[in-house]
Amino acid sequence: MKKRFGWTPVALVAALTAVPGCKTRSAPNDAGPVAQAMVLDAGRPLALQLHIEVRTADGGVLSERLEGLTPPLVPVTQALEVRANLPLHNYRLRILDEIDRALASDDVPEETPDGLRYRVALLSPLRAGHRYTVLLDAQSGATLDDGSGTAINEQRFEFRTEGEREKDAPVKHAPSKRRHRRGDGS
Repeated sequence: MKKRFGWTPVALVAALTAVPGCKTRSAPNDAGPVAQAMVLDAGRPLALQLHIEVRTADGGVLSERLEGLTPPLVPVTQALEVRANLPLHNYRLRILDEIDRALASDDVPEETPDGLRYRVALLSPLRAGHRYTVLLDAQSGATLDDGSGTAINEQRFEFRTEGEREKDAPVKHAPSKRRHRRGDGS
């Protein structure tokens, strides 16, 4: 009977980490969804993650991860912050309403050692019960990059505001100008 030499997972990881320049992924831990991102040797996350932060009425801060599954529910606000776990280059971040119109705002981006902090001061508050989109796209060209040169395509993440949906104001139409016919055929 031949004896086969097999690598155990622990021996394989130990062998790979001993080779200079070899990148391995660390196992996720139980510190929550943010800490469970796969990480390279240098501690750099692999995937872009965005979080939205809103100050609550009681002075606290609500932080929700923006992801494609279920849109987070946030309080109605006029100021919010979007955080990215990667430094970004050639990006543009906008808040869109339900019909994809960009909301007017004063924005202050801040690069941090662990990514990007993007403060958005809306000129008018979000509306209760409405759906909004955080759009992260390229400032110029087709793609933005994650700070290391890796291209990232456009990202769209939805969130909703708390409360009963506000009804849209009725649209006033200008009176139509009709030409009246005279009864005599002229």
